[in-house]
Amino acid sequence: MDKNSLTAQRRLRCIVSTCLMFTLSVPLAHSQNNKRHPIFTDEGTQGCLVCHSGEKINTIQTGVHGADNPMTRRGCEDCHGPGSFHVSRAHGGKGFPSMVRFGEGPEASPRDDQVRACLACHAPDAEGERAVVFASSAHDWALLSCTTCHSLHTETDRMMDKEGQNATCYRCHDERKVEHPRFKDTTITFEDLKCSTCHNVHRLAARSR
Repeated sequence: MDKNSLTAQRRLRCIVSTCLMFTLSVPLAHSQNNKRHPIFTDEGTQGCLVCHSGEKINTIQTGVHGADNPMTRRGCEDCHGPGSFHVSRAHGGKGFPSMVRFGEGPEASPRDDQVRACLACHAPDAEGERAVVFASSAHDWALLSCTTCHSLHTETDRMMDKEGQNATCYRCHDERKVEHPRFKDTTITFEDLKCSTCHNVHRLAARSR
């Protein structure tokens, strides 16, 4: 085969490759531009209760995050995010972005997604007791999520109860249960106090990177 024939074949292969790359890139770009995003459902909590039932699910309805909360607009989706894909009978939610799953473990959502969901209502500029300064706090630096301490699917948050709060704090601060580093020679009875009586756990951490 002469030199001119080889050159012609190379040019042909180049043209075919270019056309193939263009053909494949068009549907890819089209799918990216038309990426579907979940939306809030019309059924709200009632749609969730079709599949999700039991004590934990029903208990939250009577708690501070339940139906009586004036901030509740979309029920479960207020915290867990839009559920249109999740309840889709056609796909069963598979292959789509998952809803926010709180807690720890491989099935839980990323920690930042969990915190972001909570701060949607409990941002620093929120009204009254709902306002929480969490970003850059000591527990934020420790990469804890809100549900590390707070319980939601219960009638009362364990952090609002003295025994529940102290037990939760002692999980990480067990040394304080035996000996408090200050005022140990005074008449203060620490067993009668909640940790938050003195400690503001949402206070900004006195550290910087």
